[in-house]
Amino acid sequence: MKLENKHIKRIGIISYHSGYNIGTMLQAYALQAAIEKLEDCHVEYINYVEGVPFSQAGFKVRIEKIIQKLKTLPENYISIFYNYLNKRNLMERRKQFDTFFSTYIHTSPISYFSLSELKQSPPEYDIYIAGSDQTWNPTFLKDNGAYFLRFLRNDQNKNSYAASIGVYDLPEDVKSQYASYLCSFNFISCRESSGCECLSKVLNRPVTHVVDPALLLTPEDWKSIELPVKIRTPYIICYILGYRECIRTFAKKLGEKYNLPVYFIVSTYLDMKEENGLFDIGPGQFLSLIRNAEYVCTDSFHGTVFSMNYKRNFYSFYKREGGEAFGDNSRIPKLLREYSLLNRLKDKDFIEEEDINYDEIGEVISKKRNASVSYLKKIISS
Repeated sequence: MKLENKHIKRIGIISYHSGYNIGTMLQAYALQAAIEKLEDCHVEYINYVEGVPFSQAGFKVRIEKIIQKLKTLPENYISIFYNYLNKRNLMERRKQFDTFFSTYIHTSPISYFSLSELKQSPPEYDIYIAGSDQTWNPTFLKDNGAYFLRFLRNDQNKNSYAASIGVYDLPEDVKSQYASYLCSFNFISCRESSGCECLSKVLNRPVTHVVDPALLLTPEDWKSIELPVKIRTPYIICYILGYRECIRTFAKKLGEKYNLPVYFIVSTYLDMKEENGLFDIGPGQFLSLIRNAEYVCTDSFHGTVFSMNYKRNFYSFYKREGGEAFGDNSRIPKLLREYSLLNRLKDKDFIEEEDINYDEIGEVISKKRNASVSYLKKIISS
């Protein structure tokens, strides 16, 4: 009896998946791994990055990029100085990311740097997924819509998983634009419930609320890719992406009260100035540091997500001044409200909370994880 060859589905994801950002790379790995757990299929990221990467750009383009960066924030002048002073240590950090990326993130053989390149030679898959992170944030749209799969025909199998608009509301002109971009999608989901409500009104159809990909995997799932870090234990770990000093002050007061060392995962020049700055931390080491921390202090969305997933005591902060409505500050409070953890959001006052009781919260995470996995199964079966 002749057996027919089983068709292995090819699934292409487009999302932020590269770059030296821990949250970006781990959420990319998580969505890929979660799909691979569900079905025997070939999953990879469409290797798309808007614009030629800095390392591949010509001298003139590099200078233009540096000038543009300096115009953005005054802190960037100081950052360049500290980056130069610590370039050897930062090279070790980059190696950790490069190793993680080449080992765990599957990408298309062809790289794309613009929507026009994607349209000229579109990658071919059975199922397409616009992935998570702030892929639908209007601030980052750049008027090309690659993350809305605009390089595909309307009859192709287009879906989204946990795309985030990253802001409170969309301007009216953007709403009409998004309605046009998303009208031919089969399944649409968002990471924030507010994003679901906003897009549901725009599209006049249900938009499913799902968890961030990092929560699709259990702590046991994550354990296989963790890498140990040799530091004094127990400890407090800080993962700070912004420049607000109140976060460092809070963490140090916490350390003084409980006689715990405070370590800083190097993200900005402020971390480089710290006595306990940890330079060579890639995604694998980050996971280990969160899992084993006594406390976590962070202004990072994914720093908060992993603290919750690993059932750590944590304190979260706005990344920028201006409160919840400013920029992308709303992401963390929206997340914390879903799990009745808004008391873990702190500002400039040192106010402690009791240890988190994860009995009920753990059940909520499991319930939301299972519902999100079921949603993902529907996409894969479509």
